[in-house]
Amino acid sequence: MARILIERDGQAPIVYDLNWGLTRVGRGPDNDVVLSDPSVSYHHCEFELGLDFLKVKDCGSTNGTYVGGRKVEEESVSSGTQLRLGQAMVRVDWFGDTAVVVPKIEVPRPPESVPLGDGVMSCRNHHEIRALWHCLACQQYFCLRCIRGVNLVGRPVHKLCPLCSGHVELAPWAMPEQKKKSLWGLVKKALSRTDRIG
Repeated sequence: MARILIERDGQAPIVYDLNWGLTRVGRGPDNDVVLSDPSVSYHHCEFELGLDFLKVKDCGSTNGTYVGGRKVEEESVSSGTQLRLGQAMVRVDWFGDTAVVVPKIEVPRPPESVPLGDGVMSCRNHHEIRALWHCLACQQYFCLRCIRGVNLVGRPVHKLCPLCSGHVELAPWAMPEQKKKSLWGLVKKALSRTDRIG
């Protein structure tokens, strides 16, 4: 942000904000800043404001543009610089030439599952709880408390990932173990089938 203050004897200064880019100053009504002083030319000068610079450039004025008592064609200016446009006294206020301190912000890392031993992972959100569900889309592990369920009438609950709403399945360590069937169990099953056929 930058501005110029038109200083007048015994009166409060008139303040004009400068535009980003060019601000034209002169006596003519088509200027951005209109000064009604007769010593100021119709198009007297222009200020150019960038991110890290502020310049004043004379536009071929009759009575000249002066920075610190020196007539200039183009000059870089800083905050507090005194200018004279014809006989009009101008002071520059510019906040872009002071150092801006940007605080360093530590962005916390999102939580992740941690190994609990024997190939078992913890829930992504609760490190002390064993994960039961694994998201196929984002590859994250969750406990039962974290999983969202969708109930469809007449169907089993459809479980979804709380992060990406992807489909989840039981984690490998949470799947029920398949019991090996004994030889006698297989014989009984085969006999019950033959009884039904007969």
